[in-house]
Amino acid sequence: MLYFISTPIGNLNDISLRAIDVIRSSDYLYAEDTRNTKKLLKFINLKVKSKSFHEHNEHKASSEIIENLKEGKIVSIVSDAGTPVISDPGYKLIQICLKENIKYTLIPGPSSVLSSLVMSGLSPDRFSFYGFIPRKAGDQDRFFETLSDDIKTSIVFESPKRIKKTLINLQKFVGKNRKISLCKEMTKIYEDVFRGKISEIIKDIENDQINLKGELVLVIEGADNKIDLNISKQIKKEFLSKLSASDSAKLISMLTGKNKRDIYKKLIEK
Repeated sequence: MLYFISTPIGNLNDISLRAIDVIRSSDYLYAEDTRNTKKLLKFINLKVKSKSFHEHNEHKASSEIIENLKEGKIVSIVSDAGTPVISDPGYKLIQICLKENIKYTLIPGPSSVLSSLVMSGLSPDRFSFYGFIPRKAGDQDRFFETLSDDIKTSIVFESPKRIKKTLINLQKFVGKNRKISLCKEMTKIYEDVFRGKISEIIKDIENDQINLKGELVLVIEGADNKIDLNISKQIKKEFLSKLSASDSAKLISMLTGKNKRDIYKKLIEK
């Protein structure tokens, strides 16, 4: 059996009894970073030698793991924090297991995604997790364009070094009044959550009222599909007589904080 084992995302006390039992019974233990895993093994008082399993050696390590499994060995994989495979290596290995008819299972545990969703105070009814925000400007713009109309709560990872620039760019697409939450250091000593309108959070960052050190999860409120823009025929006529629909939508969005795409659709309605 191949086990994917979820590990604590900060507080080592969150390790489950089942996870400890499986690690203890494993013939081989693979870790994203063996140095981090040593700290966990020391905490649970287990002396188990671990091997590396990361994005740079995933192909080679997967072949080795499959051979061990075919020989009847018990193999476990842990990530640095949270659940393996989710924004971590492991998906390719799962595809090989399915092809080779090899059994695998997940030992569930802490999740920064679910912790941040609950702590955000935003709607948990429907949500999407997108992993890390694209770094390239064009890819990021297309990504935010998609988010601007999504009525589900969105959850993403972002670096503290890039978060201010990212939020300023996000505001261009979703408006200044969209609610967000910055969830910092989930389950750790300095856990904190900053909630508010996107414009408010940007202002707090600029005024050094938010300490950005540590791991961040950004939770974004879904679009309001019931929004009434109330653009009268007279306002529409005045704007379109002097500006294009696209430029008019951009200006009205900046003034009202409403979604630029929704405004554009209202402007071009016959």
